[in-house]
Amino acid sequence: MGFFVAEALAIFASAGEALKALVDWRKRSRGNARAIIMELEDNYTYLEMVVFDGVPVGNIIQNLSTAEYKRLAHEGYNFNQLRRQKIQDDPSFEGTQMANWVGKSTEELIDSIFKKINDLKIRYPHNYNNPKYRWNVRVQNIIRLIWLLLKHVGSVC
Repeated sequence: MGFFVAEALAIFASAGEALKALVDWRKRSRGNARAIIMELEDNYTYLEMVVFDGVPVGNIIQNLSTAEYKRLAHEGYNFNQLRRQKIQDDPSFEGTQMANWVGKSTEELIDSIFKKINDLKIRYPHNYNNPKYRWNVRVQNIIRLIWLLLKHVGSVC
């Protein structure tokens, strides 16, 4: 089954499949991999509340975490251990932001997800009223990257 962004949005929104996939992935993992997946799972839960439940970004921003990611990155953890292959192409990526990820590593995707979460944590408190930041769009983009990660590691589709 292909990873169609619009279909994934509807499926994940109604059935909570992304969260279920994160939980399943966590259960199959151990050690440092499990720690980063747990942090990703928590972050996804908060971000999902913004997109699907209408919770204001300001209500969840303090709960987003990058501590495990930063710890592992500082220790030199190889995030490619989560999935050693490069991100594969899919016909549904054509014309979407997902097309830019084809051929990139798991580590690049993980780095991007956590960089965007960290950026949100830093900028939002100082710019929450600034309309140029489009906070909900930023949150949606992080969620899409998490979905791509789930697809890449074989947890969905």
